[in-house]
Formats: sequence, C-alpha cells, structure tokens
Amino acid sequence: MRPRLRLDVGALTDVGKVRDHNEDAWLWVEQADLVAVADGMGGHEAGDVASELTVRTLARAFEDGLPEPRRLRALLRRRAPAMDHLERVLREANRAVLDFATDHPACKGMGTTVVAMLLDGRHLHRAHVGDSRIYRLRDGELTRLTQDHSLLNEYLRLGVIGPEKAAHFPYKNVIVRALGLSPNVDVDVATDTVILRDRYLLCSDGLTDLVDDETIRRQLQQLGRPAADARALVDLALAAGGSDNVTAVVADVVTEDS
Repeated sequence: MRPRLRLDVGALTDVGKVRDHNEDAWLWVEQADLVAVADGMGGHEAGDVASELTVRTLARAFEDGLPEPRRLRALLRRRAPAMDHLERVLREANRAVLDFATDHPACKGMGTTVVAMLLDGRHLHRAHVGDSRIYRLRDGELTRLTQDHSLLNEYLRLGVIGPEKAAHFPYKNVIVRALGLSPNVDVDVATDTVILRDRYLLCSDGLTDLVDDETIRRQLQQLGRPAADARALVDLALAAGGSDNVTAVVADVVTEDS
C-alpha cells in the first residue's frame, strides 16, 4: 500500500522596501493540504482587504477538510469534485470582493490576484487568476505551471511584441484578469499527478519581477526546510530592491509520517 502524501509548507510575506503596507496574503489549511497566495491591488489602498477576503473565503470553505469523501471521489469519471469545489470557492471570493466594494465606496476598484493548489491523494489541483505564479521543482528542473493574466503576456501570446522586448515593455504590470473586477471571472484550473519529493512555490510578482527563474531554481534546489527557503527567496527580492510586497510559499510533497 502506497503511503499517503501530504504537504510540508513554509511561507513568508514582507512589505518590501518601498511600500508602506502589505497587500499580499497567504494561506495554508493543513488538514485540507490547501495553500494559496493573493496579491491585492487598487481601490484607495484597499488591496489588502481584497486579498484578505480571498484567503478567508478559502479558509472557511476548506477548514474542515475536503467536502466530499475520497472513496466516492475515486469512483467518478470526471474532473475531481475537489477541483470543482476549489474553482467554485474562488468564484465566491470574487463575489465577496465585489460585494464589499459595493458596500464600502472607498474600496471601489479593489481586486486581487490569487493562486491556489490542493493536494488530493496523488493529484494536485491548481487554480489561478492574475499574475501570481505556481512553480514546480522536480528532479532539479523548474517548471512554471501558470500563465500570467497580464497585458504583457497577452501581447507576447498574440505576437504583438517579441520576447526580446518584454523586459522594457512599459505596461508589464497591467493585469487583465483578477478577482473583484467583474461579476464573472474566468479561473484557470488544471490537475497534475504528484510524485514524492516534488517541491512547489507559490509567489506574488514581488518575487518574480526581481528574481529570475534560474535564481529561483537554484535556491529551491538547495532543498532546505520550506520555511528557510521561503525566507531565502524573500531575502533575494529584498536584496534586489524590494520594490513591491513579496510573498513566497514553499510546499514539499512528503509522506504522512515524515
């Protein structure tokens, strides 16, 4: 009988060296093997409200573990109910952000990106909206599992600009999809099969705007404790200028008894 897998998680968020408050939020619901990062924005400095509403909505939905029994889930020949639940909860979070902004006019225009992943047996369900990212380190190779919902990425996808111009694109931080922008939000979802000792990174753009993927790969490959490597990644962003809030969540796939 194969051992049950779980996530071993370490996380850190920092206001950075320029901003005066932190609009990032992160979440780990240990009993559900759920982790998430949200990066708030806009609305008279109400981005922190949007990101906090999002992680609270996720926490309430998963604090008692997964909503369906694993035995029943294994019998269904369709996308896992766990993934359906994750996607549905992010849509609820979108509505929560919109409703709060309606009731509090000073928060009009606020929104948040979000990345979330849920380990369900040997399957990892992931969902994201915006330009926060999920990476996987497997056998020394770093793979970005999400595509940014940004104006820059849209221009690259459509061939409007080439990769050589991306670094100097003047609107690279413009987000084209986020929670709180409209009543209907498209949530990108996917499911992967995990293997023991996979390592995942969820992060806000305060890390990836300042630290390149190869530097991230080298740090994650050191395979320290998740909390220590999350600290090291945040420190790299701060050393590079810390121009934004920065959040790093490192999650290792381990056995239940480890």
